[in-house]
Amino acid sequence: MNSVTRWRMKHEDSGFVFQANAQLTRAVIAAMQSRKAGTYLRWVKGHNGHPGNEMADELAGAGAAKEAADEVDTSVPPQLRISGCKLSTLTQKTAYRAIRIRKERNLKPRKRTKVNTHKTLQEIQAAFGVSLAEAQLWKSLRSKNVSRECRQFMWMTLHDGYMVGDKWLRPKMSDELRARAPCERCGVTETMEHILFDCVAVGRGTVWELAEETWSLTGLPWREPKWGTALGAACAVFENDDGVRKGAAEALWTILMTESLYMIWKLRCERVIQNEKREFTIPEVAKRWYAALDRRVDLDRRSCAGYWGKCALKAGTIACIWEPVLQARGELPRNWVTDSGVLVGIKRGR
Repeated sequence: MNSVTRWRMKHEDSGFVFQANAQLTRAVIAAMQSRKAGTYLRWVKGHNGHPGNEMADELAGAGAAKEAADEVDTSVPPQLRISGCKLSTLTQKTAYRAIRIRKERNLKPRKRTKVNTHKTLQEIQAAFGVSLAEAQLWKSLRSKNVSRECRQFMWMTLHDGYMVGDKWLRPKMSDELRARAPCERCGVTETMEHILFDCVAVGRGTVWELAEETWSLTGLPWREPKWGTALGAACAVFENDDGVRKGAAEALWTILMTESLYMIWKLRCERVIQNEKREFTIPEVAKRWYAALDRRVDLDRRSCAGYWGKCALKAGTIACIWEPVLQARGELPRNWVTDSGVLVGIKRGR
């Protein structure tokens, strides 16, 4: 209601580039302006017995149950159509957003992206019993529990943007480049799924074992690392016996899965490119994995600092996430999150 009344001028001045339902909002405004009589809107509380609201709920349910969606005309008459942004209110942010929207219209969906996202959503539903839309999966990558490096890696992986496997077998590739296609340890054509979940090289198995060992300290059931449970980790659902979601456990699962994914990818790249295919030792992998989690604990603690303002994380939330897996959890003071003098670390099982 605010979009077509209070915020209408603001959206029109910016060309609707920041409006999530821009075409629908434009159509509603055009329909209101086409009426000869005035239009008055009044907000009513939902699920409160109001006849119009109850009827709207029934219609929404009937529409959701349809196998095929109805075709709704959202076109705007030419005389009421407002195109572009108002020059006096145009900013660099608005201009970049408008250019991006225009370019996205000409982009064709990537086949491999569709396959990867579909597979991820299917495995999320199988593992956690939740059905999600594709937009929810992409939004989960921006979770505060996913670090910037992990977010970039997962985004590239879902888009199949890394140069691995059959990409080295393209027609114009030389024999030297084609030799990079197979996994030198397993003898199969390398894929990202093979690197993360199947490769027998030292590193992958050790990382997942350490993640499982750390997760076992929470007392919750372990989910086998797969394409969906790992890349869709921020969509994981864990509930208690009463059906109440365990937010702290879900956050810890997200951290363990995403950090492990990125660690396996880094180990693989270092082994193949930097170390000339020399394998790591198990102690080396274990030290690096624990060091990565210790850095993550330190990052979360520093993210609670007051100078972050509204963006600062809550100390109580960080404590609930990490205390089950900390080495000295029974001896930690109450303010260990914000007290920089307290040294803590992930509990080692080896």
